[in-house]
Amino acid sequence: MDENTIRFILFFGLWVLSPCLSQEDHVVNERKSWTEAQRYCRETYTDLVTINSTEDMDKVKQHLGNNTDEFWIGLFGDDNNWKWSLEKDGFYEKGQADLRLWNTGEPNNPNQTFLCADTQPSNKWSDFVCDYKRPFVCYNDSASNYIYVKDVMNWTDAQWYCRSKYTDLASVRNMSENIAISQIVDHYAWIGMYKESWRWSDGQRLRMTSYSNWKAGQSVIVKNSCVTTTTTAWNIQPCSSTYPFICSRSPDIIQRQVVKLIVSKSGSSLDLEVNQDAILQQLTRSLQKHGLGEVKLKWRKQSDGKTFHLKKKEDTKKDMV
Repeated sequence: MDENTIRFILFFGLWVLSPCLSQEDHVVNERKSWTEAQRYCRETYTDLVTINSTEDMDKVKQHLGNNTDEFWIGLFGDDNNWKWSLEKDGFYEKGQADLRLWNTGEPNNPNQTFLCADTQPSNKWSDFVCDYKRPFVCYNDSASNYIYVKDVMNWTDAQWYCRSKYTDLASVRNMSENIAISQIVDHYAWIGMYKESWRWSDGQRLRMTSYSNWKAGQSVIVKNSCVTTTTTAWNIQPCSSTYPFICSRSPDIIQRQVVKLIVSKSGSSLDLEVNQDAILQQLTRSLQKHGLGEVKLKWRKQSDGKTFHLKKKEDTKKDMV
């Protein structure tokens, strides 16, 4: 979604979850495999620790002190974590989201952190580094058609473009859709499939938290790999290896506040319901820029199950008074 496509006027229908107490970290000096450590943390505390910022890393350093050992954290590799950008309820029938039409030998970049899929006139897909610029294919849900955009962009920018002007990057649910897309592309073009190779045990996505602290020069192997930390950097290790570990306990006291948000959009084709996760991410980034990085946002559904309600301009002006 283009940053200029929506404008936040005031808050509406949004949960703001703000911890009154910071997360507690607990160092456990027992050597276990990553899976055993995860089980222990979930049974005894909340989960293995998630490190989202330099502040989180500084707290871990304080807990470790002069200890030179490595400690498991909650980050683990998932080399087959392919998913579609469009995650609309009811869009995929059973098994359709699992369709894979890789070219021979593909995917062949297993150890890249963030990979995306492209298609070509041969009807087959390949994986590539998402920062590379390619043309791409958008999907328009209202007209059930595909739009080939020849302007080259990286995958993330292409995703924002498709979400702002249409519905999303194209998904492929069956062979007929795959053929329809291959007939409109000239060469390699991004589609909506992507893979994030590293995930946190508590479900947070590494790419969305944006912070990382990898040790330079180490061999990147994602399959069956988990991550340790020292007081200086993160290391990739086999999950079966045994290390002490760091657990976290979520704060028991949470302050919840409901605030209003009125969103104005520049394009009538933008579906706010479909793009609500992207809007939430944009709001989170805006709050982080203003020093509110600890705030967690969540949409509050209305009685009809929807998040957004259309309001006339005169009603909006009354709400702003």
